[in-house]
Amino acid sequence: MIHPDLFPFFRKLSKNNSKAWFNPQKAHYKEIHAVFAEGLDELAVEIAEFDDRVERFLDEPKAVKVFRIYKDSRFQKSPIPLKTNVSGTVSSGPEGPFYYVQLGPGESFVGGGIYMPSGPLLAAIREEVAESYEELDEILAEAEFQAMFPLGLKTVAELKTAPRGFSIDHPAIEHLRKKSFTVNREFSDEEVLSDGFQAELLHTFEVMYRLNRYLQRAIVRVEG
Repeated sequence: MIHPDLFPFFRKLSKNNSKAWFNPQKAHYKEIHAVFAEGLDELAVEIAEFDDRVERFLDEPKAVKVFRIYKDSRFQKSPIPLKTNVSGTVSSGPEGPFYYVQLGPGESFVGGGIYMPSGPLLAAIREEVAESYEELDEILAEAEFQAMFPLGLKTVAELKTAPRGFSIDHPAIEHLRKKSFTVNREFSDEEVLSDGFQAELLHTFEVMYRLNRYLQRAIVRVEG
């Protein structure tokens, strides 16, 4: 997963972030990208051993996805055209939940859950949370889960009040307001380059699966 030149390459790119610098280096980048892609494929097989929905989805074209290095100019007006990391996802279906890996100098982290679900799926998640929020709270409060994801569910976007059909006094209103249900764990450069990183990465996803398994119940609601 980690080419020996991954960090040196992206450190140089961060100082010379232009297509004029990158284009002559593209062949070398493709080598780095290929090693990461191969590692992500192997990681997906390991995740499938404990996540049966990943196992069932594994042969689909979008089950494992490595993202391009070029930033999407449709959504960003940044003068910096290239990402300074490699990243990709292992998904358990068209709408997730997913497992995300990003590796780059000073910006390595893993994440997972369901990011900005569609309207029907968001409604299903809220229904699941309203009925079984105690179980979600127990997952988020587990000592090992908190140690890896101390911030709990990220606040990406949320309503200012209660969603339609739910009381503002609902005991799970903090969760019900959310429009996205993900967690992140950051890694230092030293941790990424350590001998035990691959094992720690897989273990992180094993712990994350407790949340993904919970969110999968909402997927089942939508699938009927």
